[in-house]
Parts: sequence; structure tokens; C-alpha cells
Amino acid sequence: MSKVGVYFKKQSMKTAMQKLLEILESKILPCDDDNSYVYGMNVAHANLIYNIKNGFLEKEKEQIIDANRQGRCNDCPFMYSNKEAEEYYKQTYNQNK
Repeated sequence: MSKVGVYFKKQSMKTAMQKLLEILESKILPCDDDNSYVYGMNVAHANLIYNIKNGFLEKEKEQIIDANRQGRCNDCPFMYSNKEAEEYYKQTYNQNK
């Protein structure tokens, strides 16, 4: 078990972006060609989902890892590596999707 595993037990948490993605994905509704409003909303949700998956999730991950690493560096006499900070992210937020 890594150092991170000693300090943090595996949790099933979601980041704000992961939760938003879950909500948006649940809002996609079946529709036919006659319902332009629902179609338009589905397109808007699909565009948001695309942008979250292709940029915002990775940026949020980087911010969490940086914050974790910086917090550890300030609190501990030893250097906290990026690898350990990334392990913290994976154990805490990775949904294995």
C-alpha cells in the first residue's frame, strides 16, 4: 500500500464536474423530430457534456492534484511528489469510467 493509502481510505466521492456531468447526462431526453425544444435542449446538454469530458475534467483533476501536493508540502517536512498527489486523486475521485 502506498503512503497515500495509509492516510486515506478509498472513498467514493465525486468532484463538482463529475456530479455536473452526471446531472447533464440524466437530462438527455428521448425526442422525435417534431419537438424542437427538447431537441435543442439535448443539443445544448450534449455540447456541455462534450466540453466537460474533453477539458474541464482534466483541468479540475490537475487543480485537485496541485492543491493536494501544495497542502502536503506546507504541512510536512518531506516533499510530497506529484505521483503521490495523483494517487490521492485516483483513490478519492476516480470513477473508473
